[in-house]
Amino acid sequence: MVLRYRQHIMTSELPGLIFDEAYEKRIEDQVYDHGVSLSANGRKIVGLYCAFTPKEIVAAAGGIPVSLCAGSEDPFLVAERHLPANLCPLIKSSYGHAAADTCPYFHMTDFLLADATCDGKKKMFELLSRLRPLHLLLLPQSAEAPESLGVWEQEIKKAAAFLEKMTGNAVTDDNLSRQIRIYNRLRGAVESVFALNKGQIPQVYGSEITRIISSGGFECDPGAHIARIRSAVEKIRGRAKEKAFAAQMKKRPRIFLTGCPTTNKKVLFLIEQSGGAVVAMETCGGLKTVGNKVDETLPPLHALAEKYLGTACACMTPNTGRLDLIENLVKDFQADGVIELTWTACHTYNVEAFSVKERVENTCEIPYMQMLTDYSENDMGQLETRIQAFLEILS
Repeated sequence: MVLRYRQHIMTSELPGLIFDEAYEKRIEDQVYDHGVSLSANGRKIVGLYCAFTPKEIVAAAGGIPVSLCAGSEDPFLVAERHLPANLCPLIKSSYGHAAADTCPYFHMTDFLLADATCDGKKKMFELLSRLRPLHLLLLPQSAEAPESLGVWEQEIKKAAAFLEKMTGNAVTDDNLSRQIRIYNRLRGAVESVFALNKGQIPQVYGSEITRIISSGGFECDPGAHIARIRSAVEKIRGRAKEKAFAAQMKKRPRIFLTGCPTTNKKVLFLIEQSGGAVVAMETCGGLKTVGNKVDETLPPLHALAEKYLGTACACMTPNTGRLDLIENLVKDFQADGVIELTWTACHTYNVEAFSVKERVENTCEIPYMQMLTDYSENDMGQLETRIQAFLEILS
């Protein structure tokens, strides 16, 4: 299994697989070519690093958002010329690809929007600003403090002003409202993919979910992305009618994956290759960010501030909203067990794992396991053994 991962045959042995690496690569190529074409015609490419940044304001300014968090250990040596070796792998990978100019998406960016979330990212952004113009949104440390919403709304206004300056386009209420409606439709489409796993028998692999909901890099045409998601949902519903596929999915333990962003897919890969079914993911890019839509009845900037401040990230204190979200999703998706992914040196999620374990075991009354790892392949065998033992308990 470890060898198959190293050869990048990520999910080739999953029975009935439809959405594989070839599908993902095909979409990425199409979207990248489209983004390059639009950039050549004057559209600005805006790099983003966190789920707190409202993509709606980028699109309202005529920019093209692209998420730049990276999942490979390849650029670590370059990153460690400027960053500590014991820093979070997500931060090192993101910075290393930028510094080495080995990420085609970063290469195409005109400027960056970033959020002051964890300390590691905040300080890394200081170095990254030497490579591209960068605007940092100063995120409040608490979403529950009464003054936080007003502070965050002002930060979004500053980001909108920065975008206007860099693109030459006005961020109007009409443009914002239009983009809010579009991105709400996109959130609904993403939710429809996850919803396929709410029934008695899961219908889609977690690895397929990540490929289906991925924008392919540049978010230059959300409407086309929504159409792709809806087409994928129909194909999955058709596959679910096959008795052999339903039978093998029924016997797989249902795993709820939480924790750090799944920028590196090795834990997701091991869970499903070991016989589990990742029925839902609360991680960034998953149900944490798509569940609450922007209120289309409110003034657009205020509505965006309200929605994005509610992102249940471990950088917030307190973060009881995440515990409540996990509890509700575990019930909705009938999870048999919870696996929490924690990247090494991600102190916020690592500390919060204690509270998640308590909630899962004491309130949800199902088994919990934390996977503390990095982007290296050195621990693949150990992780595989632990996951297989955990799945045996659930079976």
